Amino acid sequence: MDSTRRSFIRGIASAGASTVAAVALERTGYLDTATALANTAEPSDFSAFRAIAASSADAFEVPEGYAAKVIIGYGDQFANEDGTVLTYGFNNDFLAYFPLNGSDEGLLFINHEYPAPFFQHGVTAAASKTAAQVALEQESVGNSILHVKRGADGAWAVVSPSRYNRRITGAGPVHRFTGPLADNPAYPGIGETAAGSLANCSGGITPWGTALSCEENYQDYIGYGWTAARTGTPDYINGNGSDATTQPAKYGWVVEHDPYDPSFVGRKHTAPGRFRHENTAFRALANKPFVLYMGDDIANGGVYKFVSELPYRPGRREENLRILSSGKLYIAHWDPQSRRTFDAPGGTLTSPTSGTGYWREVAESELVDTNARIAANVGAAEFQLHYATNRPEDVEVDEDGTVYVALTNNSTANDTHGSIRRLREAANDPTSVGQSAQFTWEDYAPGGPSGRADEGEQGFSSPDNLVFDKAGNLWVVTDISSSVLNNPANPNAYHRNNAVFMLPRSGPNAGVAFRFANMPVEAEATGPYFTPDEQTLFINVQHPGEETPNKGGVYGNPQTYTSYWPKGSKTTGQNPSAPIPSLVAITKLPDVEPDPDGDGGTPPPSNVIPAPPTGTPAPGKDGTPARLSFVSAARQNLASLTGGGLDFKLRIDEPATLTVTLYGQLTTRTGRRGKPRRLARVTQRVNVSGDVTVRLRPAATLRVLLRRERVVPATLAVTATDAAGNKATRTKRLSFRRS
Repeated sequence: MDSTRRSFIRGIASAGASTVAAVALERTGYLDTATALANTAEPSDFSAFRAIAASSADAFEVPEGYAAKVIIGYGDQFANEDGTVLTYGFNNDFLAYFPLNGSDEGLLFINHEYPAPFFQHGVTAAASKTAAQVALEQESVGNSILHVKRGADGAWAVVSPSRYNRRITGAGPVHRFTGPLADNPAYPGIGETAAGSLANCSGGITPWGTALSCEENYQDYIGYGWTAARTGTPDYINGNGSDATTQPAKYGWVVEHDPYDPSFVGRKHTAPGRFRHENTAFRALANKPFVLYMGDDIANGGVYKFVSELPYRPGRREENLRILSSGKLYIAHWDPQSRRTFDAPGGTLTSPTSGTGYWREVAESELVDTNARIAANVGAAEFQLHYATNRPEDVEVDEDGTVYVALTNNSTANDTHGSIRRLREAANDPTSVGQSAQFTWEDYAPGGPSGRADEGEQGFSSPDNLVFDKAGNLWVVTDISSSVLNNPANPNAYHRNNAVFMLPRSGPNAGVAFRFANMPVEAEATGPYFTPDEQTLFINVQHPGEETPNKGGVYGNPQTYTSYWPKGSKTTGQNPSAPIPSLVAITKLPDVEPDPDGDGGTPPPSNVIPAPPTGTPAPGKDGTPARLSFVSAARQNLASLTGGGLDFKLRIDEPATLTVTLYGQLTTRTGRRGKPRRLARVTQRVNVSGDVTVRLRPAATLRVLLRRERVVPATLAVTATDAAGNKATRTKRLSFRRS
């Protein structure tokens, strides 16, 4: 068995969290260029959409027919079943879904990369911070483990309290080191344990059901004022270069956690090296060494792979939990040169776009400060020519073993837009190393303007996290620096806000980037992750409004902030409020085929967070969408539906216009379920808050068809539009049966 993250996810969709199923996937996607409607031969709910235009609005935007909802944001509280109250951290980045009940209930493992002193307490000068302010920052980084569940209405929520809910912060709990540098007298700055975890950027999963969290920019924390005087420990000094041998090197490692086991002690693995880890991507062959691919997210950083000493044994979890403790680390040596170079920013490419390479072994003495020590040992010129790359961020492995690397950008090489590079191992053997085992590489998808006319196809810039869907499409989120976003003088001004793209990998438009979602002002999307059934795409929105302190923002005065998302919109001036890094769930609303009664059968409206139009909020309201909930869904029987109709009781917290639509799947002539079609719709004005009853009755032609059915799966979709034009959408799954 040869498994990767994608085959692992596909496997747990049908077999549960403890089983890995490696399934070959034929990729035969196509794209309709006339309409920019993405589609695939093996469709999922996220492989067919109408691409959207670039935007600079302070809103989270998705295509028509999709809904996006914030699940949790910084400062929100949740609880463990022992009564411990936990606070969701800042700047959420990597996330992974670990099933408890298939795709409807699971655990989200989430990284919190770094604090934001301005938004947290207002003091940005490190020397001026108090110990309490530093402690607040310590508590805001690390990891969150969230128990989440999808309700009957399709909406996701945190289950609280839950035995699974917990936080790992920059102050604790204690983690243990493993591998050759743990408790090694030659490296006294490491020792046996570390307090907590920090700088948690991206990460990965393992086929034995653990999460790997990557500590990236660990060097920044003294700059935050995390001194021994304020924290009580020198551990945050983070020695580099020659200092790393004797000074603390407690952070900068790949850290393993078990989301399913609240008692698990986090493990910081020294064998995969210490550098600015972005993420991990595995390839696992049964009874063979386990392989991790990693990138060093720094301009001119290297691409690495770790080959374990112990073999991967499917189903033998306790043995596999020792895999990352021993093995060899290797760095990619690229020929004819490693960096993608240009004659000027946004200019002409001056380097090859393909070549060969091999994996050079990293010595134990190079593990503690890997990048600097390798560069010193091979020489600066050699390192720049054959090892340095353009900010290798995410690395992912396709089911066929091909490795994809997101090279974000690199000003030292005049690479403004970055690219996606792919690498194929010699003989497709991930354990192949040394100069006699040559891999091949090519720059598969370059960033930059595409030159295409359609507004949703104008190209991506600065690729970051990558993920595959089950149809084989490659999804890409972008990481253009907030300081240059929407700057007319910058080559990537065409891109506007950061975004999410889908790239089909076969058919006439393979490699074309189709824009799926837009981020709010100065934010980036991170950690894209599908549930196994691909009914939900989770996205973290990181650092909205982060340029506020550099653009005259005044702490405590939201009107001076550069973003108000998710509670408001800077673009429309609606509800000035502090921007909040948040977790978002994107779902697809029901597809609808034409109605037999000829009224169009349009799908339910999509949801944009917050996507308010220009206007004044209703008096007494804060400008956020109305709160809408289901109270009861009536007796779900076909006799009532085809008779006098059914009453549905809803609850709303402010006056609004309700659009209530019932969709159902009728049996086709072949005996199969057809696409959801609109059965009934009513629009009703609600002038006061509280409970409201809405009656739905299908048209006569539909009632005739419904009387032939024994069971009709259905969805109730409700949209509330308040006085300011804000929209809130809820859906509820139903099933009508013949009495």
